[in-house]
Amino acid sequence: VARGLLPPATLMVDTTPLPMPRRAALAIRVLLFACGSLCYALLGILSQLSKEDDGTYGYSLPSVVLAAEAVKLLLSCCFLTAERGSLVGACRGMVECSPWLWLAYTIPSVLYALNNNLDMLNNLHMDPATEHVLVQGKILTTGLVWWLVFREPLGLRKWLSLLVLFSGAVLAGMPSEALFSGSRQMHIDSVGCVLVTVHCWVSACAGVYNEWLLKVLGKDDSIHISNIRLYSIGCVVNLAAHILSDHGAGQSLFAFKGYNRYVVALVVTYASMGLLLSQVMKWFDNIVKLFISGSSMYVSALFAWTIFGYAPTVNFCIGVGLVTIAMLIFNLDKIRGAMQSTEKKET
Repeated sequence: VARGLLPPATLMVDTTPLPMPRRAALAIRVLLFACGSLCYALLGILSQLSKEDDGTYGYSLPSVVLAAEAVKLLLSCCFLTAERGSLVGACRGMVECSPWLWLAYTIPSVLYALNNNLDMLNNLHMDPATEHVLVQGKILTTGLVWWLVFREPLGLRKWLSLLVLFSGAVLAGMPSEALFSGSRQMHIDSVGCVLVTVHCWVSACAGVYNEWLLKVLGKDDSIHISNIRLYSIGCVVNLAAHILSDHGAGQSLFAFKGYNRYVVALVVTYASMGLLLSQVMKWFDNIVKLFISGSSMYVSALFAWTIFGYAPTVNFCIGVGLVTIAMLIFNLDKIRGAMQSTEKKET
């Protein structure tokens, strides 16, 4: 259609500035999305940077998770105090719950502790970019666990997307030539394959069980009370693992040997992730969390190339593309729902 034949109204562009509250909300959303993608990607990068010259960790892995859990526990106590209006009110809210409910939170706390330690252990057996793509397999395992536990049918589209995701993850881990000569080779060994598989299943079980706790047993509780239960038990579990580790044996509980600036940054990143995701759920929804996780694959690959020299391979690029497509197909109904909700708000 010729431009001159269009109605005049279609040629006009609204240059009116957005109202400040709307502009501020948009800025917050963009900032949270960027920070979420960055934090997800930094977990593997900082783990690699924190290693000793011989490629091993010079510190206790459980101590990192312990420190992060302690920070999140302290902040959750502060948030609960602010919510209840006083420290006495916060303490009353904690003691009113049943001891059996605390016991129920032991399972996800142990699973999350194992999962977070596996995050760092994975980086001993693969590069951070490969690890970041392969752990997206938790979408596959979460879908399977959800289907097994709740007997909720997935449908043909989701089953096909899980097959595509599995194919993409396998392809990304297969060795091939780097796209650029003189670069380090992306890699994963047999132990890394086992660890990633365990990581994905543990993550799925922890996520599904914790969601059941929040929506069934703890549906009437404040989210801060639920988090305090989770983080308190997590601190105990990781403290025990730290004491039993080679780095923690014979030391005082807070003498964390081998820490450097990258380990401190890793603790801050782990602690920030929980707070950041809670804000993402406040300002966004689950679908945005999905896009944050997906976009972090590309951020991690960029960091792995620029910092460590791991240039992407042909298999890796195709695998990342397949995983991205699978994530979109699996959550197509949520994407459509989010778009329709946005259109209704705009009208």
